[in-house]
Amino acid sequence: MSLRINTNMAAMTAHRNMAANDAQMSKSIERLSSGLRINSAADDAAGLVVSETMQTNSQGLSQAMNNTQDGVNMIKTSEAALSEIETQLQNVRDLTLHASNANGNTESLAADQSQINQALTSVNRIADNTEFAGRKLLGTGAGNNISGAVFQIGANGGQTATFDLSGVTYAGTSVGGDMHATALGVSNAATTATSAKVTAGTAVSASGVSTDEILTVTGAIGTQAITLDHTTETSPNAIVAKINAQSANTGVKAYLTQADGTISPFAADNTNLTFQSVDAAGNATTGANKTIVISSNKAAANGSGIGTVSLSSTGTDAGTYNVQTATTSDFTTLLSAVDTALKKVNGLRVNLGAFQSNTLESNLNSITVQQENVQASESTIRDTDMASEMVNFTKSQILTQAAQAMMTQANQAPQNILQMLR
Repeated sequence: MSLRINTNMAAMTAHRNMAANDAQMSKSIERLSSGLRINSAADDAAGLVVSETMQTNSQGLSQAMNNTQDGVNMIKTSEAALSEIETQLQNVRDLTLHASNANGNTESLAADQSQINQALTSVNRIADNTEFAGRKLLGTGAGNNISGAVFQIGANGGQTATFDLSGVTYAGTSVGGDMHATALGVSNAATTATSAKVTAGTAVSASGVSTDEILTVTGAIGTQAITLDHTTETSPNAIVAKINAQSANTGVKAYLTQADGTISPFAADNTNLTFQSVDAAGNATTGANKTIVISSNKAAANGSGIGTVSLSSTGTDAGTYNVQTATTSDFTTLLSAVDTALKKVNGLRVNLGAFQSNTLESNLNSITVQQENVQASESTIRDTDMASEMVNFTKSQILTQAAQAMMTQANQAPQNILQMLR
């Protein structure tokens, strides 16, 4: 047997194994204490990249779930308000039925009209005040109601859902996001908005266009040339729509009226036009009288009959929903108008409910499962298998202790040399 003092190879070997076992035990302790198999890129570089990507996706899905739930809450807020608007409109309908049976009792009609005005004021108040996170949900104009609202419902760009009412109808009635009484066709019996009426000559006719015609519309905001196509825009409704499409540029809004200036739906002869000064958002302009000029490149006898007219405001508009001045046939028209308003409200509620159920809640269910699967995959890659790692820790611990014992034995071997030197 060779005995050396300067180099104890047995001790060095035991030390090397003890250091390796100690490092492995330290790594096991790190994994067991953190719960993570990958604590740094050195543990598993490829696994770290994959798990970080999955973690990012999982966090994005969590935010998408929150966004989707916010969307559901926005829909619920809108529907709660619509439910109250529907209640007010049902009250208006009941009061109209009561008024139609008043048989000229002026006090009863005045009381009914007062309640109708209050109900429609409530409708406007709800439309003005209903909002969610700073966005108005039932107001006038793009961005002021829920139509066009875009919801980020995915973890990545472009994964959105839009609540769009463009071209949507319900029971034959066009559905929009604006729930003001005017938009519903049942505006208050009295309003402070100044309306433009024809002040000279006969009432302006909108009987149709036989050849292409250019209207020059000048209002409080500006002047706009509007071309009427005689092949498609031949009805009064089409002319009104074409003028109103430029209201934001001109400050002029058109209505169909009958000869006495009463705004539709009272009109039995909806062939006349009434104009109103409005702002860029389409709201009636109040205060000083506004001059409105509608001029045409055609003579009155050569087409629409609009010709050149100058209009100015004449004060408070009597409104469209007035049971005090209604005749027997007018009550039928009024009931039809409030029924149409109810259809518009119900149409919006139906579309909101379908969007909530079929888009938002369905998406929420889908991404919830998706997130679970992503997190399960990330856990498989990154998390520690505690049972398996505990086996490794115990093994490393025993080996470290054994190496330490053997190192002690190896260090005792040179003591034998002293026996030879005695």
